[in-house]
Amino acid sequence: MNLLILQDQLRVGGTERQSLFLARFFLDRGHTVRLLVFSPGGELAGEPARLGMPVDYLQSRAWHLPLWAPGLMRGVRESGAEIVLCMGRTANCYAGFVQRRFPEKAVIGTLRTGKTLFPLHHWSMGVVRGVLANSNWWARRMRDRGVAAERVHVVHNSVLLQRPETEASAAREKARKDNGVPAEACLFLNVATFRRGKRHMDLLRIMRGARDADPGLSWRLWLVGDGPERRRCQRWAAENGLGTRVRFFGFSADPLPFYSAADVAVSTSLEDSLPNFLIEAQTMGLPVVAFDCRGAVECCDPGESGYILPPGAFDAFRDECLRLARDPAARRRAGEAAVPFARRRFAPVPQAEAVERFLLRHAEAARDGASPPGRL
Repeated sequence: MNLLILQDQLRVGGTERQSLFLARFFLDRGHTVRLLVFSPGGELAGEPARLGMPVDYLQSRAWHLPLWAPGLMRGVRESGAEIVLCMGRTANCYAGFVQRRFPEKAVIGTLRTGKTLFPLHHWSMGVVRGVLANSNWWARRMRDRGVAAERVHVVHNSVLLQRPETEASAAREKARKDNGVPAEACLFLNVATFRRGKRHMDLLRIMRGARDADPGLSWRLWLVGDGPERRRCQRWAAENGLGTRVRFFGFSADPLPFYSAADVAVSTSLEDSLPNFLIEAQTMGLPVVAFDCRGAVECCDPGESGYILPPGAFDAFRDECLRLARDPAARRRAGEAAVPFARRRFAPVPQAEAVERFLLRHAEAARDGASPPGRL
């Protein structure tokens, strides 16, 4: 197949990493693949060159105008692609227009965000030939909105972060020693961009409640990531006496040492469709505690590898963290269940092959002259 991946920007998020993984996978399978990116820059901007994949940019520089797409239709036409896979919210806002402009192509929209859809994103999902969702939650949502079930296909995220057990053990010992974490302490971990939807402040309030409920219990919370909410969270943690228990590490290109050092992954986010953080954490042997937002419940085996709570159930979240902090055997059992579950459910090759089959099916329908579905 001749595939064009339309991507917003090569930031550090899960969607960008999934795009690059799929591009490399399809290239290795002998397909023609090209990236067309709206804006240059981002932490992953050097990855296409490193992986040997061609990339073009619509904007000459990072103008911080995410919806500006100069030359988009020309770029799609000149790519010669028979399939256009739209990744990212901005790319999906244009997906319907690209399908209308090129009805002979198979334009595929995606639903990977936990945020509220832009109206154009929603409209596009009724116009493109097919929709790839990364959670069953989104598939149900689209069916409820009138999108035919056969046009929506669920492929969970591929887990792209793994490390051999012996290497992880050595990294654990070093990271905890270097950062002064006592051997008996339960180390909670959150890896996420600091923005309001991730609800870091809720997590900090929950952990303050855990400290107040059992002041003598030994635990730490590591927060890995950067973003506009980070400074506010740091000030709040200091003002509320959490400075000795909570550490802010900023952005890390390699979060593996943090996963290796930790005991439990925690997330109070209310904007993720299928959080990569929770998947990666389980692959590294961490049980998860999270609010049930969008497809979060699909990330784990509830009651075995993870504990999914209703959004806003702060006391229950606190109590679950306290239980795991007090019971090393319980978190060890849950961690041992997490590894095979995550590696089986989110194995990279089967997920990529499922995407490949979906794309090829719609490309064949386009070649056979089947008309795009039209608007919702």
